[in-house]
Amino acid sequence: MASKPQTHNVMSTREIDEEHGALFAQQEQLPKLPVPDLESTLQKYVESLKPVLSESEYKHSAHVVAEFGRSAQAQELQRRLKARAAEPGRASWLEEWWNDLSYMGYRDPVIPFVSYHYSYNDDPRCTRATQRAAKLISGAIAFRARVVDGSLEPDTTRTSALCSHSYNYMFNACRIPAEPSDKFRTVAYHGNETIVVVRNSRFF
Repeated sequence: MASKPQTHNVMSTREIDEEHGALFAQQEQLPKLPVPDLESTLQKYVESLKPVLSESEYKHSAHVVAEFGRSAQAQELQRRLKARAAEPGRASWLEEWWNDLSYMGYRDPVIPFVSYHYSYNDDPRCTRATQRAAKLISGAIAFRARVVDGSLEPDTTRTSALCSHSYNYMFNACRIPAEPSDKFRTVAYHGNETIVVVRNSRFF
């Protein structure tokens, strides 16, 4: 990834140079998300129809997709997609659309319809909810400190690092309702270090 992703729905008072340390050290070396070949995209789409269509519906849809693949319109759309991916300063041709359609413009609850699984390791030393909450807060604060100072190592595959851009929205960030799509707001780490605790409808 040669540059920062474009995020048209983000309001930020956070400085760009706050991306530093080991967490972001390999960002510039990450490859861009490639644009799939048109044939591959159409083939995968047709395969995805098999479980939900009858045999006759599937044959008809496969024929329609094949005709579209030979059309001038399909070639033009593929050309535009490649041009979008090649735009200076654009790290990902997909990210902006993905965030908008899957998260910011999605109107069902994100949990469980998008982020459908969370789990925590059981701690037998925590016998009360308040103990459990304190442990979670303590762990989150320690983790946040490593994100802020950049000492957290990036997630990796067997061969390379993964993009760390999403860590920018883990702390000191919120989602603001808006139409047609919600917006993110991020604020500086330093000077914004308050935790709000809600218990029995009371805020502390």
